[in-house]
Amino acid sequence: MEYVFKCENLSKKYGNFTALDKLNLSIPKGSIYGFVGKNGAGKTTLIRLLCGLQTPTSGSFELMGIKNDDKKITESRKRLGAVVEAPAIYKDMTARDNLIQQCLLLGLPDFDMVDELLDLVGLAGTGKKKAGKFSLGMRQRLGIAIALCGNPDFIVLDEPTNGLDPYGIIEIRELILKLNRELGITFLISSHILDELGRIATHYGFIDKGHLVREMSGEELKKECRKSVRMTVDDTKILSKVMEEKDYEYKIIDDKTADVYAEFIFSDLAKDFEKAGCRIITMEEHDESLEAFYLSLLGGETNV
Repeated sequence: MEYVFKCENLSKKYGNFTALDKLNLSIPKGSIYGFVGKNGAGKTTLIRLLCGLQTPTSGSFELMGIKNDDKKITESRKRLGAVVEAPAIYKDMTARDNLIQQCLLLGLPDFDMVDELLDLVGLAGTGKKKAGKFSLGMRQRLGIAIALCGNPDFIVLDEPTNGLDPYGIIEIRELILKLNRELGITFLISSHILDELGRIATHYGFIDKGHLVREMSGEELKKECRKSVRMTVDDTKILSKVMEEKDYEYKIIDDKTADVYAEFIFSDLAKDFEKAGCRIITMEEHDESLEAFYLSLLGGETNV
């Protein structure tokens, strides 16, 4: 598999505080990588290192196959677009003038792509309206358009839907999906709106206190979060025996609780349990959300 970004034992310290601690992470080419972690977990620190805004304390990373200590890393970053923390826009300029300014900063030979980009992000009709009068969603779309200048292969978005209303969130989601599917752009998206991230991400990295807790594909996550029947019983050892006999897929949560991934008639199953010497105490449908999965992964409540 080809990766646009890989890091190995990547660490970053600020004095006595360790923001990243021997992080190992891989972002496949063509993916939408959801980077999940609570405030202060290390998400923005990684983004700053990736974008060249800071340097690692130890460890290394590769961007588009080029190592961070290679002089050619500058060339790799020309293929990278980013909106970090807030879109870097000139509020007293129109959307079109903002894009022209970005083209000038990048040293591009012409501005041929400007009108195409405005149309792509849905800002073609803004005319002479200054960016300072744009809605938050429009500013985010302008930020993405600016990141698209130079035709990047990889775009980094830090909390792209933060503060947006439901309609604005849908607009950004559809734009990301369009750019990924039609142009093949790889995305790294740091977000705390986990259920929204679950609608678009193809891969995930869960980070806590600078450590990568788990990395998985979207398909693996769907299996973890799929619908089940959560049962509380006298003894899950007996439950396991009954499930094996009926060839039902299940997952033991603790000595009294299990998730069963099968359709069944309650009265029939209750009789089977009674014969086996086990009593069903409670039973309810269970559909774990991405947020619930994240909380269970960390073993408790957290502020994401």
